[in-house]
This record gives sequence, structure tokens and C-alpha cells, in this order.
Amino acid sequence: MSRTADFSNYPLSAALTRRVVAYLSAFRLLVSIALLFAFFTGLLATTHVLDVETIGGAVLISYVVMAVFLALEARRRATPLFFLAQVSLFTDVLFLSVLLFVFGRLEGGVAILLIFTSASGAILLPMRMALFFASLVVMAFVGESFASIVLMGEPQTELIQAGLYGTTTFIITVLVNLLSHWLKDFRLIAEQQAVELTRLGQINELVIRRMRSGVLAVDSERRIQLMNESAWFLLGCPAAQRKILGEISPQLDAALSKWRKDHSLDVAPVTLHASQARILPKFVDLPGTTSIRILIFLEDNDVVSQRAMELSANLLANLSGSIAHEIRNPLAAISHSAQLLAESEVITDADVRLVDIIHNQSCRMNDIVENILQLSRHEKSRPDIFELTGFLNELALEVKSAMPAIRLELEINASEDPTLVLFDRGQLHQALWQLLENAMRHARLDAAIPWVGLKMVHKSATGYCVISVEDNGPGIPYEQVARIFEPFFTTHKQGSGLGLYIARQLCDVNQAELTVDSTPGSGTRFHVRLAVTRNERDGGVLAMGAQAS
Repeated sequence: MSRTADFSNYPLSAALTRRVVAYLSAFRLLVSIALLFAFFTGLLATTHVLDVETIGGAVLISYVVMAVFLALEARRRATPLFFLAQVSLFTDVLFLSVLLFVFGRLEGGVAILLIFTSASGAILLPMRMALFFASLVVMAFVGESFASIVLMGEPQTELIQAGLYGTTTFIITVLVNLLSHWLKDFRLIAEQQAVELTRLGQINELVIRRMRSGVLAVDSERRIQLMNESAWFLLGCPAAQRKILGEISPQLDAALSKWRKDHSLDVAPVTLHASQARILPKFVDLPGTTSIRILIFLEDNDVVSQRAMELSANLLANLSGSIAHEIRNPLAAISHSAQLLAESEVITDADVRLVDIIHNQSCRMNDIVENILQLSRHEKSRPDIFELTGFLNELALEVKSAMPAIRLELEINASEDPTLVLFDRGQLHQALWQLLENAMRHARLDAAIPWVGLKMVHKSATGYCVISVEDNGPGIPYEQVARIFEPFFTTHKQGSGLGLYIARQLCDVNQAELTVDSTPGSGTRFHVRLAVTRNERDGGVLAMGAQAS
């Protein structure tokens, strides 16, 4: 048979066929050696049709030699597998049929071995070939019965017994072959499902690992079985060999113990000492007998609060925008009337002072309205690449001319290469102007000279630059630092509470980061951290891209 023949109609795959052939080779070798040993020790005697010891011994020795050869061939990877299966089964049928004529009647053990060989053929070979080998076995049964009746004078009931053995052989062959094909189909389905489950498992693992929320899976002994990257960072980047939840985070383990006692209990936010992150844990009890018993979701409480604040701010901005539109018209009428009243010839000095108050407060209200309207517009960023040093120089000159009473210092610490940033120029101007106005409003106004610093630090190795706005004001109390970016929160009686919130929104839409640090009595420092770009000329083409940190 050619090695390139089509073996797709065989019941088993090549790997399983090789395994079954190896098992049959070992079984054949064991049986042949046992029969040979029994023959030479007198336990097996030639008492039937071919009552010649020489024939029996020669057949058994040949069977052992053939069994050794087939066992060696089964171990060789280069041997044609399905052809070896056919040769092995034909060898068994041939030698066992001869042994049936030499050593005994149908009720002997040799007949059982022949039926077993036929069943093995049904496992390894297609239906037609399996039935062919079964026919050879049945012919051996019938032939042995005729020989017994003719030569040994046995009763004719031997033919009935041969018919029963033959029928059993055919039935077993057909059933085993069908069962092998069904198992093959089920195995293919199982393999496809295993592949699909593996793919789904990989996708699930990828999704879990890329989730921003931390995910932990622990067993009944609170050993961590799974941990995604977010949870790893929140837990302080523990070593891989550390698996006990109580050792990694006693705070989270204590929260889990409280939840286990009462599932209806609302778990309070927990501060993880390893990372100083304040998280909101959620626990899910998994039923069943799997090793993973509890899923723990770690939500960064600051992120949750920020999302809630952004949602509230958006709703409030939309509502405030609608109200601001209604305020603008009467406010414009008030301001215009105050201007007309100030131009009157009969107005007194006391009334002039009142008109100035009306005008100033109208301007302040108009600024608040403009901020609210800007908050409700949700303007999109239109970033472009520009050089930051020249931009800051122009901004400093503009501020000095607009507010000459405040001493402004500009300090730029950058490399010789130009500092190029990708940002909406107008939005960066507006964000920095809001920060500078806030700094000037809070700058110290007593014996010290009001001072505001505008600094830029660019270290090319980091891929980022930082713009800082400092003042020599009284600083921000610790309990208020967390709230200064909330809309409508202000510590100044002339402020609207929207300047810092708008500044942060403008930084966020341009993928920049606005942070603050302040020490009471030592001023306040706001920092805008934004990525810089790089210029690379490759074949005369200018390429720009964000520099990695």
C-alpha cells in the first residue's frame, strides 16, 4: 500500500493508531512468549488435527520472531503506520488460525484470541477490511470444525458451535468498528471545542489582563490563583511566589473576612498600604467545585469618584449653560444701563461709585457666564505641533503687559533641541492663562511683592516636559487640595470656581496631566505634564511621533 494513500476513512487518527498498534505489539509479544513457554514445559500439547509437535513448535517460534519484529517496527517513526496495522492483524489471524488447528478445539483459548484479533481489526481498519479479517477468522472456525468432524470423528454439533463463534465475530467486528467511528467523530468535536475553549480562554485572559479594574481570583484558602496587571500594581507589585492574600494585603483580606460573614454588607473603601491606593473592593462568590472560589474586583476609588464627578459636572454644565443663556440678556441690559448712567451730567460722586460697583459686578458676572458657556460647549481639541519655548515667551510678555503690578518670572530649562509639543495652541494658552490668573489672585499682597513664576523643564531622555505655574501666596490647606479641581469650588471670594476645572478639562482633552502641590504658608505649584515630539529626517522626509517615556 502506498504511503500517500488516503487513510481518512480509518476509524482512528494517526496518533491513536500508532498507540493502539504499539499496545497490540506488546500484547502479541507477551502472548506468543507465554504460548511458547507453555509448549516447551508440557502445559500445551498438540492433541488435535495437526498432531505433530514439530509443526507446533515451529509455528510458535515463528510467531515469537514475528512478534519481536512487529514490536520493533512499531517503535520506528518511519514505518508506514496503517500498513503496519494491516500486516500485524494478518499475522495474528494467520498464526492463530494455524495454532487453532494444532492445539485445540473452539472452546480453547486460541478461538478467543482470534475473536480479539478481529475486534482489534475493527478498531484499526475501515469496515471492509475489518470484515475481510473477520471472514478469515470465521473460515478458520468452520475449517477447524470440518476437520474435527472428518478426521477426529467429532459430532456435527461442532458446526453449530463454529456458526455461533462466527456470528459473534461478525457482530463484534461491526459494533466495534461503528463505535470507533463514533468515537472519532466525538473526538473531532471535542478537539474543535477544546480549540474554541482555548481561544476563548486566551481572549478572556487578555481582556482580564487589559482591564483597568483590578481582578483577583482566590481559592478557599485565600491563595491567589489569578491576578491581572491592574491588581498587581494596586497591590504594590508583589513577587510571583507570594500567593497568600493576607500576606500581600492584610487590609483587603480583612475586608474579605467581613464580607464572608455578611454578603449583604456594603464594603467600605480600603487603602492599600503597599501602593497607597484607595480602592473599592467588590466580591463575587463562585459556586461549584472549581479551585477558584471568589472573584475580587478592585475599583480605584479615585477613578470612581472622578467619573461620578465628571458625570455630575457634565449634567451641571448643561443645566448651567441653559441658565447662563437666559442671564446674558438681562445682564447686558444692566451693564449697558450702568454705562449710560455713568455718562449722565447730573450724576453725583456717590452715585458714580455705585455705578462703578454695578459695572464691575456685571463684568464679573459676565466672566462667570462665559466660563459656564464654555463648560457646556465641550469644545474638541484641534492639536498641532509647535515650539513651546517661543510660545511661553510670548505668553509671558502678554501677561506682563496685562498685569504690570505682578512680578512674573519666566524660567526655561531645556536642551538645545527645540521643544516641540502636540497640543491645541489656543487651549494651552487658555489653560495656562487660567492658572496664571489663579496664581496672581492668590499671590501674597502684604509686605512681600506679589510674585508668580512660569517655568518649563524639558529633559529629552524622559520624552516629557513640565510647565509649572508657581506663586508666593498662602498655599492651599491640606483638606482642600483634593477639591480644588471640582467645578464651582473656590477659596477666593472673587472666584467663580470654574477656572481650575476648565484648565484640567483642557489638559485632559489634549492628553496632558495637570497636578498640584501646595504647602500652607509656602505657596502653590501647578504642573502641566505633556509629551514632546521628535523630529527625524529620513531620506528628506520629516517624521514626527510621540517620544516614549
